Amino acid sequence: MRLLYTAGDGRLSWTDDLVGDQIPPYAILSHTWGKQEVIFDDLKNLNSLEDIGAKSKAGWDKIRFCAQQTKRDGLDYFWVDTCCIDKSNSQELQEAINSIGWTLQELLAPASVAFYSKEGELLGDKQSLKDTIHEITGIPVEALSGSRLSDFSVDDRFSWAEKRQTTREEDRAYSLLGMFGVHLPLIYGEGEENAFYRLRDAVATKENKGRSRSQEERLGKICSWLSAPDPSTNYHKAHKQRQAETRLWLLQNARFAEWKEGAASRLWLYGIPGCGKTILSSTIIEHLLQHCDDDASMVTAYFYFDFNDTQKQDPELMLRSLLCQLLQRSSTIPKGVDALFSSCDNGQRQPSLRALLEVTSQVMRQFTHAYIVLDALDECTQRQELMDVLETVAGWQLDNVHLLMTSRKERDIESSLESYVKKKALSLCRGT
Repeated sequence: MRLLYTAGDGRLSWTDDLVGDQIPPYAILSHTWGKQEVIFDDLKNLNSLEDIGAKSKAGWDKIRFCAQQTKRDGLDYFWVDTCCIDKSNSQELQEAINSIGWTLQELLAPASVAFYSKEGELLGDKQSLKDTIHEITGIPVEALSGSRLSDFSVDDRFSWAEKRQTTREEDRAYSLLGMFGVHLPLIYGEGEENAFYRLRDAVATKENKGRSRSQEERLGKICSWLSAPDPSTNYHKAHKQRQAETRLWLLQNARFAEWKEGAASRLWLYGIPGCGKTILSSTIIEHLLQHCDDDASMVTAYFYFDFNDTQKQDPELMLRSLLCQLLQRSSTIPKGVDALFSSCDNGQRQPSLRALLEVTSQVMRQFTHAYIVLDALDECTQRQELMDVLETVAGWQLDNVHLLMTSRKERDIESSLESYVKKKALSLCRGT
């Protein structure tokens, strides 16, 4: 994280990006965003705090107050969300949103919380105002008085955000990430309902796995580093379009049953455009997620190639997405993954495709069954690279890995899959 401080000459500056034990004590400005907030680029042009008076943005008053109050409280550093995050850096933004203190957790986590008016007048602290805070937010007085978050149920903690208002609807869910110690890829535009669905799923996975807080933080950094697209938006979109009983015949098909239970099994489902392959994939994924739900030794990971999304046309991004899903289900961070992250300067450099394949193979071996569903291979723009990746995965001959793919029946795909799919193909040109 990057902190602000006032240098001896009055100049306002940032620290380097600090991690772990490097982070000193610091103050946080928890505030409601206005229309004239100071952003990262604004501070680049600021020479000293004395220049603030000449600035036009109303948000400068907050920065000046926070700098002065930090000094009065005997601290050297402070953090303001609007201007300590470089939002032009997508990886930094992703990691920051997963780790920053949103207002709700800023209220609960620190030992000392003071409330000030817009004019800088002290109104009280968390203890003196606890009854008022409880009345407004619904947060129990015990939580405000220092009780551990783990002392309260998951449903209780979700209820604390019911009155929360955010500018972007997805932030109602994202603002709870720190409350539960989980990490999610940010998908603005997915809608509040889907954001909460993913959050609850991540919380349930963590509750089942019981990873330590340090492991959760490490995993969050690794997933941010992988910068993988989230295919759940495609899944939920297709799932909403599916009519009841649609394509359920496949789940009772003998070939599907054989694929589901067979060793090192592969199945290719092909059909003409518009025959419902993507909707069928959502049916299969839903079935497999339910199948794995009660058994942590099994996992389902999936990916949708999509002509309408450049992030979902790249074989390497597919692999990164699958790896993130596998890691979220894993009880610990596999040594190979941790070592790869460390060897890349803790996320400062990107791994090779070969290295990603190697660690993905290692992670897959941890499960008794790993179901992989890949939809619309024909919508991948790097077709040959994709075929090479799939051939590598098939070449592992892992008995616990079950690979299912859908696409149009195009000659290059058919010829590439022929060597390891053979007769394990099924036409979808039949009744629903």
